[in-house]
Amino acid sequence: MHHHRYLTAAWLLSFATSWAAAQPLLESGELTPEQLDAAFTEEDARREAAGWSDEIIERTPADPLAKMSAASDLVVRGTVTAQEVVYDANDTPFTHTTLSISEVLEGSYPGALVTIVQEGGPARHEPDNVLILSHTHYFTPGQEELLFLELNPDSPHAHSRVLIKNRFGVLDGKIFNEDGRGLIYTETDEPPGYKLSWSGDRNPHPRFTEFSIGPHEFSKQFDQHEAESESPGQRLSAPQTRARPGYQASVDLGTFRNALTGKGG
Repeated sequence: MHHHRYLTAAWLLSFATSWAAAQPLLESGELTPEQLDAAFTEEDARREAAGWSDEIIERTPADPLAKMSAASDLVVRGTVTAQEVVYDANDTPFTHTTLSISEVLEGSYPGALVTIVQEGGPARHEPDNVLILSHTHYFTPGQEELLFLELNPDSPHAHSRVLIKNRFGVLDGKIFNEDGRGLIYTETDEPPGYKLSWSGDRNPHPRFTEFSIGPHEFSKQFDQHEAESESPGQRLSAPQTRARPGYQASVDLGTFRNALTGKGG
């Protein structure tokens, strides 16, 4: 379900615990100790032992680059060259963003351009009203992007033919998230040989705080007391974020490319 919002331009985990008795109930009523012992099978013994086991189960750390790559058909670096707002039969705006591909990091793509269609943009008959969706990524011409994409070329809907799975901004050869936090790459001795995290602060460059929709310009505002994620799926309180590296330590394109190609080695 899409949650639409028009703005006037100015701007249990459910543990389904199923339990089944190892033996069916006997119709004769309550079982004697001897009958209970007889009904206790080797399989029951193994289950009981597993419940009290001291054995340590080794879990391989997640490989975030491999996970992102597996969920995508194409990984490209490119520059936004054009944008156009197109309206459907219901006058719903869709923004078409075209990128000129400068590098294909993973996958195969025959063209030099890729167009991403996303719902949102100025209203057709009231251009001062802008449709903004929380899940939509907004681009600005001239900016360099690194995108993990899912391709559905046979989809009858233009907005689902190219889907963004992960988006990173590229600035001065380094990689950041959409809000300016640097992507920190740290080599480790444990599998997969590296870890990814976000910087404790944001790059103040305007490209991470300002964006355009049609002729309208908007500014992002961040809550200074918000809880930030150290890496996807993890949350940290504000005091802990200050201990993390600054955005200046963000990974460079070459290191990221090598890590992606090797999936952490």
